[in-house]
Amino acid sequence: MNKMVIIVTVPVVLETWLKGQPRFLSQYYEVEIITSYAENIKNIEKYENVSIKVMDLNRKINLLKDLKVLIQLFIYLMKSRPTIVYTLSPKAGLLGMVASWISRIPYRIHNVVGLPHLEAQGKRKSILIFTETLTYWFSTNLYCNSFNLIGEMKKLTNKAVNVIGNGSVNGVDTQYFLDNVEQHERADIRHKNSIKDGDFVLTFVGRIVKDKGINELVNVFMRLSKKYENLKLLLIGDYEDELNPLSSKSRKYIETEKKIVHLEFQEDIRKYLSISDLFVLPSYREGLPNVLIEAGSYGIPLLATNINGCNEVIINGKNGSLVNKKDEDSLYKAIEKFLVDKEYYHFIKNNVRKSIIDRYSQEYFYNELYKEFLMIEKNQN
Repeated sequence: MNKMVIIVTVPVVLETWLKGQPRFLSQYYEVEIITSYAENIKNIEKYENVSIKVMDLNRKINLLKDLKVLIQLFIYLMKSRPTIVYTLSPKAGLLGMVASWISRIPYRIHNVVGLPHLEAQGKRKSILIFTETLTYWFSTNLYCNSFNLIGEMKKLTNKAVNVIGNGSVNGVDTQYFLDNVEQHERADIRHKNSIKDGDFVLTFVGRIVKDKGINELVNVFMRLSKKYENLKLLLIGDYEDELNPLSSKSRKYIETEKKIVHLEFQEDIRKYLSISDLFVLPSYREGLPNVLIEAGSYGIPLLATNINGCNEVIINGKNGSLVNKKDEDSLYKAIEKFLVDKEYYHFIKNNVRKSIIDRYSQEYFYNELYKEFLMIEKNQN
């Protein structure tokens, strides 16, 4: 059995984006994961049926720490000699691809799930473009999780860029994300979060940061909530004050406004999806967002910005609505349409789950993923 090393920067990726994928791949490969430390590493190991090696990976740029991790990766790869190194996320991709190239690992596969440089400016943008280009150069095979990202990646490389299946990085377990919560359970969840039975709940899941469009979402919600008293906003995720902070105005609204419910990162979001009426993702940049296909699988109408990935999941007017990026008026009108046009709302709600199952089921994605790995090994032998 060939050995595969999967490298991700932070363990939360294994609990969200990639949950279940290492376990699937362990049927065909001896899988080991390299990531940074978290208290629940042992739980992830047990669930995925793989071993995890901890290194001091960090999303922030730190030349000394990054060089130390690069050396550790090189030493590890020289000793373990995997056939495949598979990386996701920018920092894991750069260090993983460089170390595996130096180690002469035959199959160096990098999967892009988003391009931070698209929203960066100045010196940071130049650094991100350089590191992205470098990552591509050291890889043997490049993938991305949405078809629209291919064009952006091709600006930085002459190598072929492919998409697995119809996109995403893990597909969606449509039986896991199936709304089968009992009515009394919903009532209990609502009660615990100060949400009344008649409230219309807008839900966002992700990092509570500027680039996810949270400033616009909070501003629009505050305007709408004055007109529609039964409106609630449920935000699930953690702040990232050092990397991508919100405006002080938005932060204050989130922490003081009673109609806004903010919960920290949740490993299992299903019970909160069960009380959601509209899933909103007003992001500035994405690959193909897992949260959209998870919410869609749960049967929740979708609303997101008309950007890479989001506009592949959402078929405008069929399973959700697309709005202009950084455009509060566009977001306001789209949310209001779901509030006042009941026929439109129920039409979208009745279509959304099937539209996700048909294109993004996890079973289909895993089969396509394994076929890609087999094809890579066959073509390069």
